[in-house]
Amino acid sequence: MDKSLVVDPNLCTGCRQCEIVCSYLHEGVYWPAVSRVRLVRFEEVCANYPVVCAYCDKPPCEEMCPTGAMTHDAQTGFATVVERKCIGCKECLVACPLGVVGLHPETKTSYRCDLCGGDPACVKVCTARAIRYEPLAAAVAQKRRARAVRRTAFQGSDIGEGA
Repeated sequence: MDKSLVVDPNLCTGCRQCEIVCSYLHEGVYWPAVSRVRLVRFEEVCANYPVVCAYCDKPPCEEMCPTGAMTHDAQTGFATVVERKCIGCKECLVACPLGVVGLHPETKTSYRCDLCGGDPACVKVCTARAIRYEPLAAAVAQKRRARAVRRTAFQGSDIGEGA
């Protein structure tokens, strides 16, 4: 995949629109508990962090699935869960290093982000731009620039010395 969901927690306002739109598009109801994107709140420091599927090169959730229910489309790369194959064993939940695979409370089958078929709705509703869908190379370049700016800003100050 040449594009990836990129999260900037510094921009997240905690509005939860990403969870709301995701649950509505996948479930037909506003039910953030079954959203494929999770907002983690750190109330003690007043911060929010949207957690999204990283689309791992070798997804542990797929490797651990005993029935082959966790898979991805070979051509598009988008994740899928074949519900009729899912036995609800929760191996994929345990295997996911980010904790973004969920178990539906009603169907007892797993679910995960499918990038809305290449047009992620969470990105569209994130007016703060905390979640973006962009080429990975651009995201990495932006991160490098931000790090360079921080280092330059701290040079000569007591904070930057020895760093």
